[in-house]
Amino acid sequence: MKGRVHFALFLSRCFSSQTVVGAWFLVGVALMPGVAVSRETAASEHRQQQDIAALVRELDYLIEHTERLAARYQRDDAPIRFHYRALLEQLRLTRTRSAAYLNEAHEAVLHAPPPPDGSSLTQRHSP
Repeated sequence: MKGRVHFALFLSRCFSSQTVVGAWFLVGVALMPGVAVSRETAASEHRQQQDIAALVRELDYLIEHTERLAARYQRDDAPIRFHYRALLEQLRLTRTRSAAYLNEAHEAVLHAPPPPDGSSLTQRHSP
């Protein structure tokens, strides 16, 4: 943009005032696509922020529901049980990192979700 303004100033020194008005008009037209792209980018980023905030709310619900299930099945004595604590760790970690993403000011868009913790969701229980 700075180069375009310098070019317009160069034109104003070289040509008459009528030509300068025309040159400024051309510079304005040249800058308009950048403004439109900037607005679209801002709208897209705002939509993405809203979508991520909705995901964080959904993760809150999943965490609460998983806690209820863990309490319900805590006395399960089956030889192979679902590892609710590992799932809760995964959900909380993902929720924390997603919420942190919302609170950061990004220079570049991150194209990958937060990496998983790596814990297994299967827990072996010996009788």
